[in-house]
Amino acid sequence: MGLQCDQDGQYRASQRDGGSGKAFCVDGEGRRLLWSETEAPLMDTQCLVMQKFEKVPESKVLFNADIAVVVRSKVPGSESPLMQCLADCALDEACSFLAVSTVGSEVSCDFYAWTSDNIACMTSGQVHESTLKGQEFTTTSQKSFQKTGFQNTLSGMYRPVVFSASGANLTEVHLFCLLECDRDSCCDGFILAQVQGGPIICGLLSSPDVLLCNVGDWRDRSDAQTNTTCPGVTYDQGSRRVTLRLGGQEFKSLTPPEGAQDTFISFQQVYLWKDSDMGSRSESMGCRRDMEPRPTSPTETDLTTDLFSPVDLNQVIVNGNQSLPSQQHWLFKHLFSPQQANLWCLSRCVQEPSFCRLAEITDSAPLYFTCILYSEAQVCDDVLESTPKGCRLILPHSPGALFRKKVVLKDRVKNFYTRLPFQKLTGISIRSKVPMSDKSMSNGFFECERLCDLDPCCTGFGFLNVSQLKGGEVTCLTLNSLGLQTCSEENGGTWRILDCGSPDTEVRTYPFGWYQKPVAQNDAPSFCPLVVLPSLTEKVALDAWQSLALSSVVVDPSIRNFDVAHISTTATRNFSAARDLCLLECSRHQACLVTTLQTRPGAVRCVFYADTQSCTHSLQSQNCQLLLREEATYIYRKPNLPLPGFGTSAPSVTIATHGQLLGRSLAIQVGTSWKQVDQFLGVPYASPPLAESRFRAPEPSNWMGSWDASKPRASCWQPGTRTPTSPGVNEDCLYLNVFVPQNVAPNASVLVFFHNTVEGRGSEGRLAIDGSFLAAVGNLIVVTAGYRVGIFGFLSSGSSEVSGNWGLLDQVTALTWVHTHIRVFGGDPRRVALAADRSGADVASIHLLTTRSANSRLFRRAVLMGGSALSPAAVIRQERAQQQAAALAEEVGCSTSSIQEMVSCLRQKPANVLNDAQTKLLAVSGPFQYWGPVVDGQYLREALARALQRFPRAKIDLLIGSSQDDGLINRAKAVKQFEESQGRTSSKTAFYQALQNSLGGEEADAGVLAAATWYYSLEHSADDYASFSRALENATRDYFITCPVIDMASHWARRAWGNVFMYHAPKSYGHSSLELLADVQYAFGLPFHPAYEGQFTLEEKSLSLKIMQYFSNFIRSGNPNYSHEFSRKAPEFAAPWPDFVPRAGGENYKEFSALLPNQQGLKKTDCSFWSKYIRSLKMSADEAKDELSAGSEEEGQLADSGLGEDLLGLAEPASKSYSK
Repeated sequence: MGLQCDQDGQYRASQRDGGSGKAFCVDGEGRRLLWSETEAPLMDTQCLVMQKFEKVPESKVLFNADIAVVVRSKVPGSESPLMQCLADCALDEACSFLAVSTVGSEVSCDFYAWTSDNIACMTSGQVHESTLKGQEFTTTSQKSFQKTGFQNTLSGMYRPVVFSASGANLTEVHLFCLLECDRDSCCDGFILAQVQGGPIICGLLSSPDVLLCNVGDWRDRSDAQTNTTCPGVTYDQGSRRVTLRLGGQEFKSLTPPEGAQDTFISFQQVYLWKDSDMGSRSESMGCRRDMEPRPTSPTETDLTTDLFSPVDLNQVIVNGNQSLPSQQHWLFKHLFSPQQANLWCLSRCVQEPSFCRLAEITDSAPLYFTCILYSEAQVCDDVLESTPKGCRLILPHSPGALFRKKVVLKDRVKNFYTRLPFQKLTGISIRSKVPMSDKSMSNGFFECERLCDLDPCCTGFGFLNVSQLKGGEVTCLTLNSLGLQTCSEENGGTWRILDCGSPDTEVRTYPFGWYQKPVAQNDAPSFCPLVVLPSLTEKVALDAWQSLALSSVVVDPSIRNFDVAHISTTATRNFSAARDLCLLECSRHQACLVTTLQTRPGAVRCVFYADTQSCTHSLQSQNCQLLLREEATYIYRKPNLPLPGFGTSAPSVTIATHGQLLGRSLAIQVGTSWKQVDQFLGVPYASPPLAESRFRAPEPSNWMGSWDASKPRASCWQPGTRTPTSPGVNEDCLYLNVFVPQNVAPNASVLVFFHNTVEGRGSEGRLAIDGSFLAAVGNLIVVTAGYRVGIFGFLSSGSSEVSGNWGLLDQVTALTWVHTHIRVFGGDPRRVALAADRSGADVASIHLLTTRSANSRLFRRAVLMGGSALSPAAVIRQERAQQQAAALAEEVGCSTSSIQEMVSCLRQKPANVLNDAQTKLLAVSGPFQYWGPVVDGQYLREALARALQRFPRAKIDLLIGSSQDDGLINRAKAVKQFEESQGRTSSKTAFYQALQNSLGGEEADAGVLAAATWYYSLEHSADDYASFSRALENATRDYFITCPVIDMASHWARRAWGNVFMYHAPKSYGHSSLELLADVQYAFGLPFHPAYEGQFTLEEKSLSLKIMQYFSNFIRSGNPNYSHEFSRKAPEFAAPWPDFVPRAGGENYKEFSALLPNQQGLKKTDCSFWSKYIRSLKMSADEAKDELSAGSEEEGQLADSGLGEDLLGLAEPASKSYSK
């Protein structure tokens, strides 16, 4: 029959017979207590009481009511009467055995003491009989013995008797000892010992000197010599014989049972006559006289004085619940004077160099002094400063006299201490606090090492500069446990889930820090205080985590998004407790997805990972791998639980202060893979800019309740929008769309893309830009937002009444909304990338240079697709803005006599009337007559040329590029079509002439215009309209788009304001009918959209997949390449994208063509024409002016000329002759 075991692997005290169903008890060896069988269930606590008793056979009991002396009787309750009696006897020191009797239904118990009246010995076989009381009893004067709890004496045994194992049992020999000692007037007690499977020894004691080996003493079980003193056993390996020392005598040639050398003694106890007269006994009695009080030598007194110092008992705190490892001794007064007792106790402490730190001598009994040795009883709080009350002595009782062993440091450091790569330790156990400010740094550190050397319980130390806010204090903390170690220095703090704020303590600068003692093969001594981390406040459900095998992950040392914690094995020796602590910590942080555990010497290592899953896509499949920085024994991953409100057919989220957004969920296909994406469309980020809100800054949206976010809202008015207006265009257009892939990683990166469609495709139920595909491939959140453009977004009168830049402020408001609310969608507001295309990129790039956006950190990265703040027409002058406002007012019949009257009139005009008017004006104007951002003194406080010279407050990574299909003529397509629909065909010629004139700059410099006309062969194409149009598009593209893009990248890279990557999309064919250019088409996955089914080849779809992966990587990390070695080697992926890095051979860029090749020197010759030749041409024309005026003019023309390098002296001297 198998026995049940507890969690420690020991036999459970209570068992149940599987056959009969009866309950029974077993002892520590698993032997059944036959008399404990019962039908009723038994508890472990009941069986532990029963283990202290044995049932006496009836043949061993005599009943004699006239002799037996009963201590007391009891009538137990009706429930478990036997257990009640056994429990009472176990607690009563006077009770040595009991008898249970039943009269009718009444049960009674009689308790008896070990007295000679209760024992009768028979000569036949020396059998000891117990006599139990029948009725009344009388008090007798026989010796009464107490069980001392000690196992041995140094001397005093004078008459040992050895009984064979087969001739008697322990109870019978016990009774024999009681009777023999009672009869002998010299006997003061006896030692009773039983050899495992061998003889039983009864040794009578007379005038013992010292009792030692208390059963409650701490003993070093790892010390091979331990048994020599307690209980006094020596085992000879050669002869395989045991020598037992009891009371100063030796018992030799004892043979232990096989394998029982360490448990040779099964029972050993000293019993003492309570009222012994050993101190006053007459010499005439002839008792032992070999123990005389010895005088104290001066040497001993000096020794103890040098090694110990008395403790002020007022500084000791008494706590009865405090349990301390100790060693107790009784020193009998007839042989020890108080001074001798002190010296003996202190000398005994010296003999325990590792264990003993405190010695207590108490005179509280008539027969003996009590000597108690303690290990360190000092308890320190967890405050790092060394305050006077930071460490206190705590004892379980009030001491009589207490001495502390002095600290004597060694001359050399014994151990090599390793600095921990962690800045913060919690749950530590501080052994001592020693201020070191009065020592030099090296001496203080040296002393700290030696202090830890001296303490066997010290596992390490902290050498810290604490109280920084108060001036600093160097402190040494010796530690019993290194607790929970966090704030790892391994990853440079790039990603953390654990709090690392400790500004008041300096641990980072060497030699400050936390240091660990070498981890020994054996554990710390058992007398070291047990340190346990606080119990977890929440229960960890292990089945809620996905356990992974190491073979299912890929180890990639280049992983950077991880955090590390170590849990000291002194703080938790239970691996499951360490595991639960790590899993709970990860579960509390949404960004933490994976936890790995590995046991290391002295600690359990936990590594927390963010979303380290790396996916590569192809048209055939999607391959995802979980990447880990290092191998681990245990790997746990959070199940991909959708965010609240997600993963349903109608996803919803709650927006604070507003209400509930009700979205929609769609399944999209990328190659052969299907993914579910939740869409929240038409979400208002500002109030409608209507009526009096027209030409004003956006105001907060005030919707409440629930909002239908299942359909797109209208786009903003743009020049060229035709009338009658489609439902997809409206002045009420400040909305955004949020695309969230299901099972998105927590704290996902976010892309905010600003774009306005021309014809308001929302009227067809379709999105202008669908972010679903990029979101699904990149496992990130995509937000698209509209903003006001043209007169609705940038009309400026040059006064505070209509200051302009409403479109810029729309973008800021949208970014602020994302920063405030993106968490409810699963996004991280600290990982937002700003993006825009074409003229929108010109506008959006201004945010990189304004202090307002930089200070609020609304975005960390920027993607500019075909636009730059260095475009000559990115910002218009106030005078030009006023002229354009007046021209618009005249066009729609508004008076311009006063600004207030003009603005009031313009606010009353229908939106379509204003839009038709601005379209008409733009149809015959160049780019310098567009409505755009102005220096308003509020948001845009200074010219961009000046802003470019200021170092940004925070670095922003930049991905920037252009497309060969782009151009000002291409962008004006809608305006031309509108004019044709109005029958105004002559405006086309005027528009082309205005474009050509713009090549001379805002002031239409004739010399510059002539040079550009010559360089781009514009004069040779006048009779060939198609050739002229292409040449003009090339010229204006270089001047207004491509070269400013390159200048922006170069400017950003030279000043190391962030990572810089550039691309260029060459001319494409076959998709010119689409409004979006190739770079936007591929980046947003248009080839996979069902609306364009059949319009893209497999090669173009594959190209789109790779570009989406590039963009996703950049949005997440600021680098379009995979950040992990494993992913960079994936065969599905293209060649790594090199950073821009200006160099002699030309800057690097990625070409968006089939093979995604890396190229150098984009438009190097054409852009040099503008940055060098035109610059030298202007310098020649202005050489008559003084140098200062020339310098001032040059600075003012920076934005006009597009020469972003000129002012900063980055251009190289060039020849005045120039070839095509």
